[in-house]
Amino acid sequence: MWDELIPVSLVAELVFCPRNFYYRACEGENTVNRFVVEGSIQDERRKERERLRAQEKLQVREITLSSERLGIIGVLDAVENDGEIYPIEYKRGYLKESLSDDVQLCLEALLLEEHLGKVVQHGYIYYYSSRVRRRVEFSQELRNKSIEAIDKAREILYRGEIPEPVADTRCNGCSLISVCLPFETRFIKEKEVKPKRIITELNTGRILYVDEHGAYIGKRGGKITVTKNGKVITEIPASYLRQLIISANANISTQALKFLLRLNVDIVYQSTFGRFEGKFVPEENKNSLLRIEQYRRHTDRNFTLEVSKSFVKGKLLNMRTLLLRQNREFGDREIEEACIRIKNVITRISDAGDKEELLGLEGIATRDYFRVFGKLLKPKLDFDFEKRTKRPPRDPVNALLSFGYSLLVGNFISTVSTVGFDPYIGFLHSTRYGRPALALDLMEEFRPVIVDSLVLSVLNRNMFTKEDFKERFGGIYIQEKGRETFFKAYIGKIQSEILHPLFEYRVSYRRVFEIQARLLAKFIKGEIEEYIPFALR
Repeated sequence: MWDELIPVSLVAELVFCPRNFYYRACEGENTVNRFVVEGSIQDERRKERERLRAQEKLQVREITLSSERLGIIGVLDAVENDGEIYPIEYKRGYLKESLSDDVQLCLEALLLEEHLGKVVQHGYIYYYSSRVRRRVEFSQELRNKSIEAIDKAREILYRGEIPEPVADTRCNGCSLISVCLPFETRFIKEKEVKPKRIITELNTGRILYVDEHGAYIGKRGGKITVTKNGKVITEIPASYLRQLIISANANISTQALKFLLRLNVDIVYQSTFGRFEGKFVPEENKNSLLRIEQYRRHTDRNFTLEVSKSFVKGKLLNMRTLLLRQNREFGDREIEEACIRIKNVITRISDAGDKEELLGLEGIATRDYFRVFGKLLKPKLDFDFEKRTKRPPRDPVNALLSFGYSLLVGNFISTVSTVGFDPYIGFLHSTRYGRPALALDLMEEFRPVIVDSLVLSVLNRNMFTKEDFKERFGGIYIQEKGRETFFKAYIGKIQSEILHPLFEYRVSYRRVFEIQARLLAKFIKGEIEEYIPFALR
């Protein structure tokens, strides 16, 4: 008797790729790509008829069987009876020889044998694209391999150790490639073959920003609509969305809310001044193993210090790179000197003996950075910048920085939650009630890259005037029109592609956020020996 039954389809995944099995069975990953969608559509068409009689054959579909003896459970696509009873498995794609397919079908036959009390000699695999069946004989060799696969699957489940990445042709088209990062992981470990570019996911990753007071967000068919006073403001297919951000007194229908959550779309609420207030999230990631390890590492002072050094180093490297790049136009001596001082601080990070010393070094470099940040604004602008102020921001530049950081932390809360982390348990930032510490940790290296550079860009391109800001309770805040302008520029920034400085393939910043979170997960679990921060060259 087993304490849990393993799905037959997962055992087949193990035969195809043990690492694929680990992610699905141990961490609960279920990422979708176009091949998965195609298979789902084909399954829906097949399920339209549960029983089919043709040419003296009776076919019954969708039969669930289990075996306490074998410790497996499976949903048989179809069982056919033409005098003999045998299973049929339906597969996307063209006719091929596949051991993993054969093992899945054989395990389904073993379930049938136990249920019927008679031997099942053969079965068929139907390939949709070829529209043909392939007959599979259940030889003793295949039966042995199938039982061995069950034993190996149970061993991985109980030991909880992730198998090494295969990093070969099996990865092409795999829906878990963006989770597994097989080529990236191998490169970090071996420093030899550069990874291939990750295949783009089905989700186009668009973000819908609602900043219209009195707007109503609803669902019409497969689309999300935003209306006001009965007039449609915008309409977008729900499958295109990755996130909905509401920063106005707008309403959303229960139907639209449930629909978006089923599609794994985050619904984020912000104040009209850009402060993150909360979010509706889809079902929590099932990767409890990662969260357990995250909690354990959180209490390990040595680990916490080492990973915090990486976060700070990434941030300081990117601050220095931003100053150097921007100063090519200005040639300012003070900026050059600030870069030298920041570089000196970076060399001292590895020697920091505790987090307090590390934070002190970060503070020194950050003050040097912001002391010259205002020099990167072009002359004759309506704006100037003396120092970083917040809660509240005291000038338009600080207002834009604060708004940008609030958008960035919202992205990282979603990202770390998607990967399976608890966003409120961090390493560099102290953990306290309501503070998304881990999201703040990971966003550190992206503050200069995403927000600071964007603020300089929109101001130097004269996209804002003083009329886009207003004074309120002693602080300066962005007006509604200005928030919309900045948000559009922000979305364009995170969706733009760059050459990844480590892996050397082109990828969007939004995707880089997730790559960094997954690399952190691999470091926390001990799969890789270091967390390498994202640092522009």
